[in-house]
Amino acid sequence: MDCLPRNIIIVGAGIAGIACALSLYRELTPFVPDLNITIYERHDILSTSGGAINLTPVAQRHLAQLGVLDELNRMGAEGGAEVNAIELYSMRSGRSIGSIDFVDHDGKGFGGYKGRRVMRIMISMAMMTLVERNPNIDITFGKKVVGGEEMDGKAVVHFHDGSEAVGDLVIGCDGVHSAVRTRWVDPDSPSQYTGMSFLQANIPSNTISSPIHFKSSALNISRHGTMLTSFCDRDQEQIFAAAIVQFDEEDLGLHKFEYGQDWATQNRIRCALRHEIEDRFSKSAIPCIKEIAQSKSDWMLYPVYQVPPGGRWCMNRVILLGDAAHAMPPRDESAAYALDDAILFSRLLVRYRSEPLFEVFDAYERLRRDTINRAFKESGHMWDKNRDMGFLEGRLKEWMMPLRLRSHRDEREAAWEFDASKITLPTPAPSDDLVSLHSFLKERAV
Repeated sequence: MDCLPRNIIIVGAGIAGIACALSLYRELTPFVPDLNITIYERHDILSTSGGAINLTPVAQRHLAQLGVLDELNRMGAEGGAEVNAIELYSMRSGRSIGSIDFVDHDGKGFGGYKGRRVMRIMISMAMMTLVERNPNIDITFGKKVVGGEEMDGKAVVHFHDGSEAVGDLVIGCDGVHSAVRTRWVDPDSPSQYTGMSFLQANIPSNTISSPIHFKSSALNISRHGTMLTSFCDRDQEQIFAAAIVQFDEEDLGLHKFEYGQDWATQNRIRCALRHEIEDRFSKSAIPCIKEIAQSKSDWMLYPVYQVPPGGRWCMNRVILLGDAAHAMPPRDESAAYALDDAILFSRLLVRYRSEPLFEVFDAYERLRRDTINRAFKESGHMWDKNRDMGFLEGRLKEWMMPLRLRSHRDEREAAWEFDASKITLPTPAPSDDLVSLHSFLKERAV
């Protein structure tokens, strides 16, 4: 007898949440024709924050499987800029020191896919187009989660306006500051500030008089932080710049735009952030970077938070996916982990369709925990290299970078071939093991 959920609640209408809805629809509808998926988003409208993100071959492959890539391609120039490689440059010397490649030795993509830099809002719009066409998926804005519980074999989500939603399964895809995690699944796992922040700006290419030193995307490193520069449209009319810098936690509130601030406060913040960029990067040996650092661009501050490994991901009829479960400082994968989560969990639901939810959850954790823990550790090592350094430490970082890139090339290329729709899934446990497994999971949830 199938145990598949028919009424599914997803909290969060970001990339993870909508990808999860699309993947669940694709996998479950052959078995659950009356499937009903409702996405609840705390914002009143689709969020436009977040700047541009990098789509690796893995992320593009998974977006293609969900139908999102076709929608992005229909957007023309705004659907993103193709990225063959992220080039690395030294701001001290101006020289190239290597690259992170999204093509093989013959210049071909992995499994047909290269990299792409695209504004986050464009991915959201492409996903929303698919949601609006799908009668099995609904989305409701302006619903802030304040708690949840299980009642009479159902999951109940409570919202700030006093309303509630009842479903067979709740999936928390509400990001690093997840209310589903902190108010329901694992209140003891709040997000933590990493000590690092992004300072981001969009700059028209025609305002830069210096030669643009990169083909499509570059990481420009220094001992005072790193600046990403990348085209984010196919016509290369816009440069997305994001400085990765060490920023004290007590200064965050003084430099962050918030709703309701007066003009004078906003102007003070703009000036302070421009000064921060100029102070760190205006002496770059790369003319393009020097010009960007000295420009009057409006920079926005985005603190980087994480959710350390070891926290609870699930209980009863609710599970966390994406950043809600395992937010980490972004690497070159960007959105790929959230897409992996969505596709793998959807496949497991079908594979375990005759089993109770606790078995699906356990199989998912067995499949994902080690991968996420390794990624978290590697991400932390990489981000430590963006912290402020002394002269000698900065030179050592620069000297070691080419060696590090070469030594990890095969590992990266193998990773670009990953396909969550094809990897082997664990098999359900024999029926005589269910009772002991259920007892173990109940003890762990206490």
